[in-house]
Amino acid sequence: MTLLTLVKRAQNNDESAMVEIIERFEPKIRKSLKFTDIGVREDIHQEIIFRMIKAVKSYNLPKKSN
Repeated sequence: MTLLTLVKRAQNNDESAMVEIIERFEPKIRKSLKFTDIGVREDIHQEIIFRMIKAVKSYNLPKKSN
């Protein structure tokens, strides 16, 4: 399934679509967090996930053109 399709579903309150989006980005998030202080790593991880959800919910999807 494409990321755009997942975003559309997530914006329609499909929790499984939001989970899949997060799971797709999880390896990249974890890799980048390796360079952070271990004491704040989990807090930063949670903040990134929170901001991802917020970004997905507020993303303006492209309109269909005929």
